[in-house]
Amino acid sequence: FFFGVGILFVQFWTDKILLMRAWQTNPSIGPETSRFSRRYFTTAAIVIGAISAATVYANFPFTNLCNCPDGDDKCAVDVSQMYSNVTLLSGERLESVATSAVALKFCNQAKVSFPPDPEHQGFDYVWMTKSQEKLTTIYGWISFVLLVLFAAGLFGHRVTTFLLSLWKGIYEPSGFDQQKDFTDGIGVDSFAYVPQLKEPGFTFPLLACDISKINSDLIGWKPLLSDKTIESH
Repeated sequence: FFFGVGILFVQFWTDKILLMRAWQTNPSIGPETSRFSRRYFTTAAIVIGAISAATVYANFPFTNLCNCPDGDDKCAVDVSQMYSNVTLLSGERLESVATSAVALKFCNQAKVSFPPDPEHQGFDYVWMTKSQEKLTTIYGWISFVLLVLFAAGLFGHRVTTFLLSLWKGIYEPSGFDQQKDFTDGIGVDSFAYVPQLKEPGFTFPLLACDISKINSDLIGWKPLLSDKTIESH
């Protein structure tokens, strides 16, 4: 019982202090953050992911080993071994067994161009299979096209607007004349710029100018209590 009372007491005062002294109204940022993320961050992540996938696929299998071409004296080594009196798991006994292997040589698989292309392997030492070379070409050019589209979407509108502004006017007015006077919508649609100062601990901002000759409806807010006036702020 006492633990429950203590927990509720602490939670009540914590919430009260945060609500009255710490928390404040969220800034009116609108959808700008989500638009920026969708237009730049998410699109850039897709392009970078495509380029990374194409590069990784071109580097596969990451062993830095290539088959030796025919006629290479440096790879002319004997890689076979001979074993005698070998007993198999089945119990069968063989007088001799010869093993063979493929000679390999170091090759730098990290020298990937952009866009990734099979030709960067060179002609002497190759590590890609035929199907890998084909898919590497496809992935490489797809990543290049995505990068070009991203750059066009990022800078194309600005460049086009700048070039058009050199020959003709490009300004277009926003909105239209509603045939409505400013004084007709005071307190409903129209507000004035009134210098205000937001201070912690106050429900409403503090007015930083003389409002004796300003219509109070232009300020944008009114006191909650009917016995208080805006001038008290």
